[in-house]
Amino acid sequence: MLRRLLGAVKRPCLLCSQRQTQACGLCRPCQKDLPWLARGCPRCAMPWPHHKGPYNCFNQPTRFNRCQAAFAYDFPIKQLILEFKDQGNLAAGHALALCLAQRIKRDETPGVMPDLLIPVPSTWRKRRTRGYNPAALIAKDLAQALNRPWTPKFIKTHPTEQDRKQQSRQQRLNDVTNPFYIARAQAVCHVAIIDDVVTSMTTANHVAERLQQVGFHNISLWALARSLPPGTNKGTNTIDD
Repeated sequence: MLRRLLGAVKRPCLLCSQRQTQACGLCRPCQKDLPWLARGCPRCAMPWPHHKGPYNCFNQPTRFNRCQAAFAYDFPIKQLILEFKDQGNLAAGHALALCLAQRIKRDETPGVMPDLLIPVPSTWRKRRTRGYNPAALIAKDLAQALNRPWTPKFIKTHPTEQDRKQQSRQQRLNDVTNPFYIARAQAVCHVAIIDDVVTSMTTANHVAERLQQVGFHNISLWALARSLPPGTNKGTNTIDD
């Protein structure tokens, strides 16, 4: 009942400020104009026109089985994610998480949804600076929208781990050290790693490696956005494609 009442209240759209009633906080025209990620490789989510050369995941095998992202990491998604991560704009993160849930409901095969959602952990420095872990908030919103369990306590970052945000894609690919460890075992069959942006896939591969080491082999990766090769057109589908 409360959700229906809130849905009837008109709130400003996060992008155009027009009054609207969408649960995600984005009006329908703005949702339609977002850079929804075009269909591509089911394993790495790279759109097929860009799935070549160093961006062909067959040249750099993934430790997860499939990848799902809602958007290309382009305007205005990039700006919304940066505001969510670094400026405390939690409404932006919530809006994009609900959009991702919408895409997952459309694309995932019924009956094969993950048994558990596991957010990529932040370093303790980032948690102290931000006051929250963005991936955990995304996981929480997805869990509620998709009626799936989630936990932020399954996997942790080593206390000495440094932030890798400033590393280039090649530096991340060359960094073979795994900054994560399993903090709590849990008997499930299918898990989904939750992150904000998929770039080099190094972080997701490190998390998946730890999961494989404790017996998980059915691993999905869900993220708000997928970065594309530099200088390429976003080439997106619409929300209804």
